[in-house]
Amino acid sequence: MLQVREAYSFYRTYILEYSRDKAEIYGQYGFSLQGSVGSKDWEVFAAILLNDRARTGNGADLMNHEVKSAVIGGSFEYQYHRNRGLNKLTDERDVDHIFVARSETYMNVEVWLVERSKMFSTFDKWLPELLQNYETPDRQRFRRSVTYGFVRSQGIMLLAISGGELTYFLEAT
Repeated sequence: MLQVREAYSFYRTYILEYSRDKAEIYGQYGFSLQGSVGSKDWEVFAAILLNDRARTGNGADLMNHEVKSAVIGGSFEYQYHRNRGLNKLTDERDVDHIFVARSETYMNVEVWLVERSKMFSTFDKWLPELLQNYETPDRQRFRRSVTYGFVRSQGIMLLAISGGELTYFLEAT
């Protein structure tokens, strides 16, 4: 069961209001709000929504989910570091994936669930590329992306916020 009201309350207080509070000073000095909300905020938001918990270590973000965020229409980046990359990729293969697509001002948010089985072919393609990447000794990171189009075609929308207001949520999962 989704905890929609609790997650929306967290969003309003710690993401939307937080961004609004910073907007004037950011603008005064020529900065955009883009990137002013960190990945941990979206992970906590997803944990609340899904009644999940943080996972310790360097694998998936939550016990049952990996959480990614990007601007609506953009790509969601996966990054693997040399020393932990193989374990992280393997761990992420074993959980469902939550994609948070948001506007630059955080007023519009879509939360998508892509089940792990729909990610298998992606991870199977990345695995040999990751191994080959680290054959070069000075390479420290391996990055790949999942497109917004893939998320929309393979995922299930769990929640939508438009203009800062909750406009949709999946009734049952």
